[in-house]
Amino acid sequence: MIIHCTKKMRVKLPDPLAPAATVAEIGLLAQWQHWHANIINLQRQQCVIMVHDATRYTVFLPAMNKQALANLAMHFHDVFINSLMKADIDMALVEKAMTRLGDNVLQFDSNCNRSVQGTMRLMAQQLEWSLKYNGKHINDMAIYSTSAWLSDRPCNIKGQKECVWPIKAMTQLLTDLATANPVTEAANTSVAEPDSSADPD
Repeated sequence: MIIHCTKKMRVKLPDPLAPAATVAEIGLLAQWQHWHANIINLQRQQCVIMVHDATRYTVFLPAMNKQALANLAMHFHDVFINSLMKADIDMALVEKAMTRLGDNVLQFDSNCNRSVQGTMRLMAQQLEWSLKYNGKHINDMAIYSTSAWLSDRPCNIKGQKECVWPIKAMTQLLTDLATANPVTEAANTSVAEPDSSADPD
């Protein structure tokens, strides 16, 4: 996985965790590989919010202190896979996602996209609003269900007329990956290029 980090996220990552992402994939592989990540603070807790570029599927990681960030891959994979199950995605596709995650290696860079950053800000606002409205403490949130809940809403993607529903889009991507042959996976498809000039966070 290639994680495009905001400035806030980059300065929090331990140096050994952050090699530059140098491989530019195309096709289904590119759609699967790319995520954005940001550090947010909720109720004085440092949290990480991660949004999948192609589908806008969201993974929320609370209480991410220095030690947790050193094991970011483990926390990300755990919440992502379990949130897929909470979202009622077919187990065969969840298993496909587990296989695709591979050996837990994450790569990091700072090539951020304005549109994906906008989705991250929206998700952070939804989290903050939900906590305040429901009078909840962040420690009482169901982590897996929260990621599925965040992903169950329409999202705008620059250059696309229709909204994307993250759970539906992730389900379709996993279905395509499950049925694709290597030639199809490498086929060139339209994927939004990161806009490295945009990193307001």
